[in-house]
Amino acid sequence: MGETIDVAAEVIESELSPLSKAEQWLAEARDRVAGLAAQYKVPESIEGERAYRDAKASRASVRKDAAELDAERKAMTRAMDDALKRFRTDVKGVLEPLTDLDAAYRAALDEYEARWGAERRATLQGAYDEYAPDLVPLVPLDRLVARYGSERGKGWLNRSTNVEAAKAGLRGAVDAIAAGEQTIEGAVAPEDLDAARADYFSTLDLGQAIAGAQARAEQRERVRRLDEERRRREAEYERIVAEREAREAEAAPGPRPVRTGSVVSRAEAAELWEQTTPNAPKPPSIAEQVAIATNAPEPGRVPEYVFCGYGSAAQAEAFMEFCDRAGVSRRVKVPTNGRTYKLTTK
Repeated sequence: MGETIDVAAEVIESELSPLSKAEQWLAEARDRVAGLAAQYKVPESIEGERAYRDAKASRASVRKDAAELDAERKAMTRAMDDALKRFRTDVKGVLEPLTDLDAAYRAALDEYEARWGAERRATLQGAYDEYAPDLVPLVPLDRLVARYGSERGKGWLNRSTNVEAAKAGLRGAVDAIAAGEQTIEGAVAPEDLDAARADYFSTLDLGQAIAGAQARAEQRERVRRLDEERRRREAEYERIVAEREAREAEAAPGPRPVRTGSVVSRAEAAELWEQTTPNAPKPPSIAEQVAIATNAPEPGRVPEYVFCGYGSAAQAEAFMEFCDRAGVSRRVKVPTNGRTYKLTTK
């Protein structure tokens, strides 16, 4: 038989993880709570002072047991929170070499994409300069790309788009612009052609360019009609004034002609009064002229009516013209000079 050797087993306790400790405490706490709860029995009804004191003491004991367990729970929770904070910090440090590698790759990729994009743009610019040198100053490459070369999946600056396909798309866009220019030449008036083409080259929006030209043509026509109407009114005004001055010159050939409808000073009004009515007394004051007196003198006959009132310059001119047509004589137009007069009858 072999020799028997006695061996003493030594238990090596290793530090448990916070989570393991929490799970162990939770299992023990359940057993402890079950044992403590079994020690108590709540009476169905309290009868007498002694039963009251016993129930009160039992409740205090229950609250004490619960407080002890809750204190242990809080301590265990703090330990787990601290462990979680340490874990997060350690994980960040663990992952840092990988995150640094990711950032380095991203920078290299970005640098390549920027270089590739610049090379593709230079290639397209060269093709553009060669195919349509006259259009380049009017429509920059960026505008051409934004309008025709940004289609999803087929963009001229996409790495997935073949360079020859991008060049073909650019030539097609130039041809489309030329066709749009011809459409404008046939759709707008010659005087609006340059402005319409400038709008088109600035926006590459054919409909907007044509609509803008049409709007300018309509506005120009409105301005033309306005000027024509103003000239007609001015000619009509000059004709009426000339006719009135001619009639006044025939009625009083001696004195110098004065436009009856003009705004004159007091001295000029007095002189005009003497020239046109040499036998009449001196003209009244401004207030008396505005509120025309009912006994205005006229040789041989007293007029039946007199007129007085306020009005604008245009209204006064129209009233003078009416007086000419109606044969009303000895009317005077006097400026108010900002004063207000009370018009009364006697």
